[in-house]
Amino acid sequence: MQIELRHMKGEDINSLQPKELIAIEEALQNGQTNLREKMMDHWKMHRRNEKMLEEEHKLLVLRMHQQEVELSGGMREMDLGYQQSRDLAAQMPFTFRVQPSHPNLQEDK
Repeated sequence: MQIELRHMKGEDINSLQPKELIAIEEALQNGQTNLREKMMDHWKMHRRNEKMLEEEHKLLVLRMHQQEVELSGGMREMDLGYQQSRDLAAQMPFTFRVQPSHPNLQEDK
């Protein structure tokens, strides 16, 4: 058994016959083929998991955005307290009020 293992490692192959060398070569090629197949399966599984995680991430981002919209909509209604009887300018947030930053130069004094 140890002799065969040494042959597989490439040690003491000078004393082997061509038929024995061919058998070792085939065994090494089969091992290499099996290793490549396992690596390819692992890579495919990794890609599949990666795609699943990307889809899950997209879904979570969408849900988070929807919740933010729902919360901001509810907060906006609470903050502004929309009432029919009040003045619209008073209900409008400060950022939407337009105030000139420069005097109108076209007006006559």
